[in-house]
Amino acid sequence: MPSSIHFYQDQVLAGGASEPIKGCDRILFCRFGEVRVNGEVLLAGDARYVGDKLTVEGISDWSQIWRWEVDLPNSEKTLLPGMGVLSQHRMSRVITMLAMEDGTEWCFRLDQITAPKGRVSDPHKHPGPGIRCMVEGTFNVQQDVENARNILPGEPWWECGEQLVIAWGSKTMHAKFLRGLVLPADKFGAPETIQNAKGQPNKKRGHFRLLVDQLITAKGDGT
Repeated sequence: MPSSIHFYQDQVLAGGASEPIKGCDRILFCRFGEVRVNGEVLLAGDARYVGDKLTVEGISDWSQIWRWEVDLPNSEKTLLPGMGVLSQHRMSRVITMLAMEDGTEWCFRLDQITAPKGRVSDPHKHPGPGIRCMVEGTFNVQQDVENARNILPGEPWWECGEQLVIAWGSKTMHAKFLRGLVLPADKFGAPETIQNAKGQPNKKRGHFRLLVDQLITAKGDGT
């Protein structure tokens, strides 16, 4: 049964609170502000895996959360309802590269890449797909499935993993972005897995920072 990656952006005011939404495999990143996630504080720059039902409460005047979820392609969108909360669905893509059969184990990862200014990557690919989102600078992505130009902070894009990608940013400023990825389970805890066109480790890489690595189990539709 195929799975999908879904990407959301949630804004929460101080004193705002969401009603609970269903549990699923999800990773949250606090981009701005300060919130409570299921009662635990998440500061700007913090990331956390949450598999249970989710509630979010705003602590600072204004907070923003980026949220990646792995669920079935036909699952209902999980917008956060509540007072002082604005929730937006930004992107969903079906995972076609990986055979995520019911009961199989996978690595759900959020990491951060910082590419130096002026760098143009060699053609490369990844062992799994994911939705990226820009943090600083700008970025351009050339691939067969979905090209993206002049990506700005807060804008997501998709890389399917199995096709070669060439990417470049600005000549005057580094490019920093987050990647919500699904990878084979044997990549759990492994450093950056980027490969060149020959399947070898790519020498022209940005700075890699692992934020969350979580083993998850693929779920079928129960039929």
